[in-house]
Amino acid sequence: MKTLALLGTTLGFAFAAGLNLYATIVVIGLSIRLGWVAPPPQLAGLFVLAHPVVLGAAGVMYLVEFLTDKIPVVDHVWDAIHTVVRPAGAAWIAWRTIGGAGLPEPIEVALLLIAGGVALSAHAGKAGTRLAAASVGGHFFGIGIWLSLLEDAIAVVMAPLALLQPLLALGVVLVALAGLAVMIPLGIRAIRGRRKPAAPAT
Repeated sequence: MKTLALLGTTLGFAFAAGLNLYATIVVIGLSIRLGWVAPPPQLAGLFVLAHPVVLGAAGVMYLVEFLTDKIPVVDHVWDAIHTVVRPAGAAWIAWRTIGGAGLPEPIEVALLLIAGGVALSAHAGKAGTRLAAASVGGHFFGIGIWLSLLEDAIAVVMAPLALLQPLLALGVVLVALAGLAVMIPLGIRAIRGRRKPAAPAT
């Protein structure tokens, strides 16, 4: 498997996992189990995601997250907990992805670190967008629910895309990371600006 294609698959999975780890596992596992995609021999490590036990556990956790994500305040607590869970899960998926590629060990470690970083960046963008929406009354208008559905949709599309079109997935991830690099600081400044007390009238 070519290096760029492997990188695209790995980082595509990582970005999807940063948005929704459990949906990513379910989609990859079902795609393999139902024969929608046929991973090459180098990606044989992914077949464990198609095991009924893994699919069942990921499916239950996805349902929990789907419901939790729609409840104001609780979704922020869930996101805080998953600041560790999502990058760790992404690194595990990356490990299963690159395990059969025969890469030198230093390259494998570097890819695992990058995958964790990509997942953390996606997670930070997700959590930051939620906080920004909440700061402008997003929960009252249901914006948080629509954001949650959009995040799930992106994860569901990105996971199989990373298998079927890894180079396209790599491009999407790079563009998304560039966008996050711009939007996250702007969001932080916007939130700080709203929290700053108004200057007394003179």
